[in-house]
Amino acid sequence: MKQPCLRLPTRRSLQQQRGVAAIEFALIAVFMVVMLLGVTVYWRAFQAQQSLTRAAGDGARAILGVLAAGVSDPCHPSKGTANRATIQLRVTQSVRSSLERSDIPGTVADQLTVGAIQWQAACPSTGTGSASFELRYQLAPLFGTQGEWVTEPRQLYEKSVVHFASLL
Repeated sequence: MKQPCLRLPTRRSLQQQRGVAAIEFALIAVFMVVMLLGVTVYWRAFQAQQSLTRAAGDGARAILGVLAAGVSDPCHPSKGTANRATIQLRVTQSVRSSLERSDIPGTVADQLTVGAIQWQAACPSTGTGSASFELRYQLAPLFGTQGEWVTEPRQLYEKSVVHFASLL
């Protein structure tokens, strides 16, 4: 029985194979780079949203802390408006401080908007009430431009609601 003849690769065929491998790598590398950039952009947005959520919680705790101390009752008959302004200032300071500690991308003072606290209270009776506020954060783009092919999350939003009992 005759054995088949084995051909050794020639120098020319090896050079052709190297060219094919380079083309395959180029095609795969494009998709891998796009996937890596997408993961980077959305991971950054996810972390920023988590920081904003934590800051909203800190703002809510600031409201509860002021109310629990009895210093600024928003339902007080004569000082209600001034007390609400004090609470708004405390919430804004608490949220900004939390975001600055979190290393959120961008400048907190320029990109954060703390909405006015919306009070829904059973004033002046001794019922329950609630306070809610909204946070908006303008996330700076990672790549600097927005185009048809490149879109990034820009506007982050969070809302917090606090329920309380009137102190009167």
